[in-house]
Parts: sequence; C-alpha cells; structure tokens
Amino acid sequence: MEIEDRIRNQIEAILINDARNFEEIRRMASDDEPLDAEILAEERNLYNRIINSYRNAVSEVNKLLEQNIASLSSFYRIVDSIKEKKDFQEICSRIVDCILQDFHADYCSLLFPDDEEILCLEGICEERRFIRIHSGNNLLGSKEFEQELTRMAGECGDCLYIEDVYKESRFNTIDFPGVVRSVLCLPVTLCSHPAGYLILSHSLPKFFHDNHIRVIRILGSFIAHLRLLHYNGNMPDWSKLDSGLMDEASENPDANAVVLMHFDVSDASGRRVPLNRDSVCEIRSRIRRILQGKETVLFHMDRELMVFLPGVGSDRLPERVRCIREAFCSWRAVREDRKDVLLNLGFSVCEEDEDLSRMLEIASVVMHPESDEDSEYIPPDK
Repeated sequence: MEIEDRIRNQIEAILINDARNFEEIRRMASDDEPLDAEILAEERNLYNRIINSYRNAVSEVNKLLEQNIASLSSFYRIVDSIKEKKDFQEICSRIVDCILQDFHADYCSLLFPDDEEILCLEGICEERRFIRIHSGNNLLGSKEFEQELTRMAGECGDCLYIEDVYKESRFNTIDFPGVVRSVLCLPVTLCSHPAGYLILSHSLPKFFHDNHIRVIRILGSFIAHLRLLHYNGNMPDWSKLDSGLMDEASENPDANAVVLMHFDVSDASGRRVPLNRDSVCEIRSRIRRILQGKETVLFHMDRELMVFLPGVGSDRLPERVRCIREAFCSWRAVREDRKDVLLNLGFSVCEEDEDLSRMLEIASVVMHPESDEDSEYIPPDK
C-alpha cells in the first residue's frame, strides 16, 4: 500500500538520520570527555518522532476512510430518494438536490441536449439550495460556457476535471459567477454517444478529489440507465446521426455472436412442450425484420432458432439481444392464442481464434441441461 510504504520510509529515514548523527557525535568526542548529548534524551526524541509519524499516518488513513464512507453514504441517499419515483424530471431534480447537499457542491446541473425538447436542471447552493428546470441550451446563463465545457468533455471521453477555470485559456472570454472555480463534467453515455452531462462546480479551486470523481462515474452510469428506461421506446437513433463513426466503433471483424432461442408452451395436461414449427416460422419471420447487415436467423434442432450475428462483439451483443426479445414479444402480443408461449434465450460471442463448434456445443448444454439419453421424451404439440 502507498500509505504503508510512506510510513516505513519515514521511520527508516528517522532511524538512519539519528544513527548518523550519533556516530558523528561519537567521532567528535574524545576518549576522556563525556558526550554532551544525553543518551536517554536522544532516545526519547527518536521515540517521539516515530510516534508523531504514526499519528500523522493514522490520521491520513482515517481521513481517507471518512471520505469513502461519506461518498458511499451520499450515493445511498441518492438511490434511496429516487427508488419510488417514476417521473424522470423529478428523479433528476432529486439527484441534483442530493449532490448539492452531500457533495457540498456550489452548483450542479444535469443537461440532456439530445431530446426533442432540451432538458436542463440546474441547482445552486448559496444560502439555500435552489433548483431550476428549463429547456434552454445554456448553463448559468452562458451558452458559450455550455458549448465549450461539453466540447472539452467530449474530447476527454471521460470525467473532465478542471481544477481552476481561471487557468483554462478556453474560458478567457467567459464571465463566471462566484460558484464556478473548479468544475467536474461527466458525459452520460448511451450507445457510445453522450446523451447528457452531469456537471458540478465549486467556488474553490481544486475542491474535488478522487472519491468525488469515482462516485460521479458510478452515478453517471446509473443516470444513463434511468434515461434509457424513461425514453419509452422513443430513444434517438444516434447511429443515423453519425453512422460511419458508430459502425467503425462497434463492428468487430474478428467476432461472431450467436443467439439460441427455444420456445415452449403448455399442452392440455399443463406440461411444458416445444412450440410447433409453424409458430416458430412466424417468430422467425418477425425476427428477420430487425436483422441488420449480414445477420441471419436459422432453424436449429428443428424447433429452435439460431440468430447468427457476424461482426457483433461483447459490447454490442446485449443491445442486439434486446431487439430480438422485443421482436418475439411483438409476435406474442398479436397472437391471442399464444400468450403462454415462453422464450428461453442464450447467447455468446466467438472471438478471434475460438472454436465456433465448441461454443455451440457448450451453448446447447447450457440451454438443455436436462437433456440426456435417459431423459423422458415429451412429444411436441401439433
């Protein structure tokens, strides 16, 4: 540990320095003259210095521990305050209020510029907290500040920390209010595109520390997930905004994903049996509508489907699986006689030099753990 190494180095430095001083005194003293320095006094002084080093180290550890506990407690209070809320604006306002209160920030903002109507929540804490919700494209009344800050965060690609805005040349033309001196700006990312920004500032330079950044990153991912849930199926198609960049970033020529789908339904006796082939054909046709590029859906083991996704790696696979599940749900929604059809779905990625046949073998075992030579055969429905 870094702190442990620092403690050991300080103690070793004290001991080495004390030993050198004592040897120097002994060489200077004659054989018939006593040493001026009292040995017990020197030892007592050495002891006090070591104890002080330990006290300083323990105090630093306790300070870091308190910061970690405070950060975790703050994150818990944020989650606890929004867990029963459904309106996205109310959720964002509570997040901003908690950040102002628990992170002791002077200013906090959540900005979502990609909505059809821009959503911006700003909170300022001076004598008391005040939160404003509006659809303007500026922060703290400055469009230039919003544009430059989000541009810098986009270039950074991660949490942007400006220790002192007065030392940043890009802000020379901006007249900042008193609440802005040190700034954190985190892109809230969805589908590799900044869907929004979480911004904190304080009137003191270098106010924020590593724990602030760590918790803000976690909170940013949490907000991104909440934003996705509240799009209600109307999420912007960012791939169309910058299709070339998205395709280049997401396609992996060395990866191939496979999705296995098994369907079962209750028979007259209430047992779960495989779905008939005609219905599986209908599902296959529905899935074909959402496939992209060279993706294809094939029959597997007569009553199952296998969706082959060339170029899809681990990063894109969850999103493609979601689309496949939605296609199945849309088919079931229009078939009143098939409301009890259940989908069992498994997926994996075969990358670089991995064996595709081995992956399919493992996938089959995972999808059908009960199937072996001694298992009971259940006839499919007609």
